[in-house]
Amino acid sequence: MSSAAARQPGPPARPLAEHPAWLLALCALMAYQAWMTLGLFGAERPWQRLLDGDPIVSGRHPLHLYHGYLGARSLHERGTLSCYDAAFQAGYPKTAVFDSGSRPAELMLALGGGRYRPQAYKVGLALLCASAAGLLAVAARGAGLSRCGTCAATAAGVLVWWSKPWRDALEAGDVDLLFAALLVVAQFGLLIRYHQRPGPASLLGVIATGFLGWFAHPLLLALMLPLFMIYYLSVGTRHAWFWHAGLLPGLLAAVAANAPWLLDFLQYWPILLPLQLDAPRLPHRTFATVWNAPLWGAPLDRAFGGAVLALGAVGAVLLNQTRQRPAARLFGLAFAGFFLVAVASLLWESLGGLGATRLLAPALLFAALPAGHAATEALAFARRWAGWGGAVALPAVPAGLVWLAAPDAAAEWLHRLHTPQAFQIGLGDERRALVETLEAKTTPDARILWEDRPGTRLSSRWTALLPLLTDRAYVGGLDPDGAIAHTAIGLVDQTLAGKSLKDWTPDELNEYCERYNIGWVVCWSPAARAKFAAWPKAEATAALSDGGDGCLFTIHRPASFALRGSAKWLAADSQRIVLEDVRPDNGQVLLSLHYQDGMRVTPSRVQLERAEDKDDHIYFVRLLIADPFVTRVTITWEKP
Repeated sequence: MSSAAARQPGPPARPLAEHPAWLLALCALMAYQAWMTLGLFGAERPWQRLLDGDPIVSGRHPLHLYHGYLGARSLHERGTLSCYDAAFQAGYPKTAVFDSGSRPAELMLALGGGRYRPQAYKVGLALLCASAAGLLAVAARGAGLSRCGTCAATAAGVLVWWSKPWRDALEAGDVDLLFAALLVVAQFGLLIRYHQRPGPASLLGVIATGFLGWFAHPLLLALMLPLFMIYYLSVGTRHAWFWHAGLLPGLLAAVAANAPWLLDFLQYWPILLPLQLDAPRLPHRTFATVWNAPLWGAPLDRAFGGAVLALGAVGAVLLNQTRQRPAARLFGLAFAGFFLVAVASLLWESLGGLGATRLLAPALLFAALPAGHAATEALAFARRWAGWGGAVALPAVPAGLVWLAAPDAAAEWLHRLHTPQAFQIGLGDERRALVETLEAKTTPDARILWEDRPGTRLSSRWTALLPLLTDRAYVGGLDPDGAIAHTAIGLVDQTLAGKSLKDWTPDELNEYCERYNIGWVVCWSPAARAKFAAWPKAEATAALSDGGDGCLFTIHRPASFALRGSAKWLAADSQRIVLEDVRPDNGQVLLSLHYQDGMRVTPSRVQLERAEDKDDHIYFVRLLIADPFVTRVTITWEKP
């Protein structure tokens, strides 16, 4: 009896690809991602830099922080992310159409109480980066990959995250694109899971990632709709009615929850100007120039990106041949489509001007999952045919050849994989001195005209924080690439309000300064400094420095925000504008303030209407007052 029992076969051996040790490897990848994320905040005292009150000033992060603060405050006080900002451009509507990257910032600062808290923004950004490995693992496991395949796909995605295209996107502040791409990758995996093993966990995951994805970057989610339709039409016929009853209402609910601000996007679309972002210019449209384009990064970054895309294509084919067609279609078509659009933007300048080259980053992320699957299958094949030695040699031989061929480049690439380049955090001594000069040499009685300097997408937009740092109002400084009509009145690249600065006459400059109540001008270019130095009404007041020499000019003219009548400008923020001692001229007070539908005024005996200006295609605010004097007038804005 005992010998018979001894001959009975035991439970089947666990496949190597599903061994529990792979879970430890996955945890190690998550720990590595968290450690690298912490390195973004400095090699020394990263925790202190993460939690202090100094803002990130890299790329467009300051602009996102500023608009995130405005939106979060408005959400807390009025229940909407839109508001009217009087601190820039003589007033403009802060809505969904301008600075799309501020939406994750709005979420971060709303959770932080709706106050200006740079640490809340930094913590939210750190959590986003640190969650990348976990969301990639969810996507890979949901797509049906083994534990080994999940580790390989997550490792490929983590390497993509710290590659040159993704690091540049992170530095530039493309937070909305990166966050949404990561969420869509996770949603694809959860959709496949919901198809293979329907259940409440996968369904809730699909809905949650959909809600956050639409919130972060609706255009990217809209581009994914054809892929979702392919998925739904190919797998939906295999399921009963309850499968559809859970999925479709859930996805519609994710969109409906974002409806308030999505409707804002449609409502304020007309104020957008044509986008003209910086795009690489190729000397010749050939394979060599595309392959050597700067968007790939250094040669090893280019080789790594090409390897990920090639392995992704192989992995998509393998998934399709092993009855994992939903995963092959979703991930394969996504990375192929984004990659082709990114390459096309190098060849077609109009497409490049829209910033389509940035789609290379999500293309690499979508390719990471099938690339990890292809790498796993290749290693398994090598082990079967050549044992463990062959499996080790498969990645080791190419890595060794790269090291021998380009040791310096390989060392630099490896250095970036354990020591990430930190964000610029804090203003620094030079910019703090500039802020102190502005506070000392100017007053809130008039606006400051700030000359914007053109730069690359990685150039700092720290000047977006100037109203919070100085308690002054500005024309310019918000964003030199600002794509709404209100930004067209500024001074950018020696062009003032769309007209070359050298063509402005002294009388025209005087009219401009009166129209926008300009009391000071910050000039950076030699041409702008020479122009204002030659104008008798301008006086050089202080030397400035911010990566170059500048000059603060004082304009000698009576400061007043009232173009007709008189009023004392008491206070202005994103919630209200308060005027005191308001005295009309022939029943009217014309303000140097852009009109926006939805403006309201108190007391009720004062009426507010829009006034046309021949030199500004945006209306100004006119107050109609029957009384000879009103002690206080308050202007607010409600979304119409």
